[in-house]
Amino acid sequence: MKTSHDSSFCDRVPNGHEQLLAETSFDGAERQCLDIARLFFNTFALPTQHHWIRAFAFAELVFDFESGARLASLILKVLQSIRISRKSVFTFSNPDCPGCARILREHERRFLIAISSVRRDRNEHAQIELMMLCEGNDTTTVMAWLEELAQALPTPASENASESVGSCT
Repeated sequence: MKTSHDSSFCDRVPNGHEQLLAETSFDGAERQCLDIARLFFNTFALPTQHHWIRAFAFAELVFDFESGARLASLILKVLQSIRISRKSVFTFSNPDCPGCARILREHERRFLIAISSVRRDRNEHAQIELMMLCEGNDTTTVMAWLEELAQALPTPASENASESVGSCT
């Protein structure tokens, strides 16, 4: 994803439950969902900067014009459902810092595993990730929106892509 400013590459390294995004097996559509989600997270953190506009524009760029707006809207619905269900903040990497954006935070990883799992008909695995992500609170609405998002995304190229990313680590 192109950034909105030129910043030097920070030297941040993964720690704890983080990992380099390049070391995961998420497919392109899942990574693009993360890029879109990060822009929405920026909107939640800095509402006056209107990153949501960039989220929709990026979705229309990487998917097609019609699908992009729908997918961005569905991602937002999933995120809003998560925000309503969980009580603490959702940690995310800054999409405008190339060094930070290459790192997958724990909450982002759980979000992507849930998407990947539903896309591959592994809803029970997605439910485990959502339970962790939503801090044991109700995941019914999150799962409903996640299923709709998964149906709207392109068919995954590999049925085993979510196997190597782990689950509740």
